[in-house]
Amino acid sequence: MRVRRYETVLMLPPDLDEGRTGEILARLEGVVERSGGIIVKKEDWGTRKLAYEIKRHSKGRYILLDLVGQTRIVHELERHIKMIESVMRFLTVKRADEVDMEAVKKEQVEEREKEKARKAAAQERRASEAAEAREPKVEAVEEAPEGEREEGAEEEAVEEEGAEDRAEDKD
Repeated sequence: MRVRRYETVLMLPPDLDEGRTGEILARLEGVVERSGGIIVKKEDWGTRKLAYEIKRHSKGRYILLDLVGQTRIVHELERHIKMIESVMRFLTVKRADEVDMEAVKKEQVEEREKEKARKAAAQERRASEAAEAREPKVEAVEEAPEGEREEGAEEEAVEEEGAEDRAEDKD
């Protein structure tokens, strides 16, 4: 049988927690692997506004699965997707009829390395944000020496003195 390349895009609710999303992806990866296929890459496209509401959601979180395998993999994958209540919509598209497995395995390794680098960068960014949140923010206020006061400050001081003198004159 011929090995083909497919892409499946899933739409999940935007408020679905990371743990549940991970469970769904792990389940679908297992289905593909048990059917003799290979997941080349997974991409989280993030949350986007929908053209119309679906299951009372105006936004959806998109996930892409790029996979290689025989036609039966698609049928099995879609059967499992239909059983997952959290999936709002999905679409599978055939990208190529003939696939060079050596090139696919090489691409899969490259994607795993990119994913590790993205996770490390995200973790580093979170750590730096947490460190910034812990540090007390102290704003340095520089006072100008007596001779270098701003002109506006001197004028205000003169006006205040004049107002006090006028108030005393009235009494």
